[in-house]
Amino acid sequence: MKLKLTPTQNLCVGFLESGFKVIQVDEQYFFVKGERRQKVLPKTLEALVNRGAVQYDENGEYELSEAFIEHRKQMRSPVHMNHTRH
Repeated sequence: MKLKLTPTQNLCVGFLESGFKVIQVDEQYFFVKGERRQKVLPKTLEALVNRGAVQYDENGEYELSEAFIEHRKQMRSPVHMNHTRH
């Protein structure tokens, strides 16, 4: 899996990785964790779903996809980080 995410999409992934949940209030979406709330555009969430980074769980909530979580683990592995330059 090779994902090229925009800075905004990476930020959204970071929110999900750190335990934020996505809620919908009227036509707006927010990342929420405790008292913290950050607005997110529906098109950003849709782009993450379309790219395979985010999926819906059985309750219809947004979560990181298994494939994306595995991709992140590989990106952080020492073998990947120590590649040689050509």
